[in-house]
Amino acid sequence: MESNFNDIQQLWQSQKASDFDLNKLIGQMKAIEKRQKIEWVVGLVCTPITVLILVFVLPLKGSLLGTLTLLLIGGAMAWVIWLNSRSVLRQVENAELYNQRNYLEDQLRKLNLRGQIIKKHMITYGIILAIAINLGYLAVLSPLSFQVRFASHAGATIFIAVLMWFTLKKKIKKFELESRPMIKQLEKMLDDLEQ
Repeated sequence: MESNFNDIQQLWQSQKASDFDLNKLIGQMKAIEKRQKIEWVVGLVCTPITVLILVFVLPLKGSLLGTLTLLLIGGAMAWVIWLNSRSVLRQVENAELYNQRNYLEDQLRKLNLRGQIIKKHMITYGIILAIAINLGYLAVLSPLSFQVRFASHAGATIFIAVLMWFTLKKKIKKFELESRPMIKQLEKMLDDLEQ
């Protein structure tokens, strides 16, 4: 990845522009890449652990709703991992195959996808999670009174909604502070390259 950043640095220096620090941009991109890889690995580890805990701890075995709950939760977590893997900033394996324009476009696409995941797909994930947990509650709480079941469903849905709202708010703020300036800088570099 260092050679790709050196290529970008040489390109930028040849453009006679000085409105931002390229070394700072490179450092920010490396920090985001490192954080993304950690998040991806954590997701890969947490998904099977979560499903195993749900299978062995909760009384969802032998129930169609329980099985559907496990499939929805596992599928949603796998979907988020897959989306995150598509947005991870990666080192170009063979620099001869790519010119700087393709590299810049690829990095921009991945950073923009990261924002789309936060603003759009995480809401879908929260809805799927709320549906799955409520389906699991249907199976587990069926012997209880209607009032208890209703309160449990409402409480779980509100809890997930509030948790997702705070999480999304925090992630959007972080994206706007860290990634949006990099997107603008990379777009400017791409525009300068096309001229």
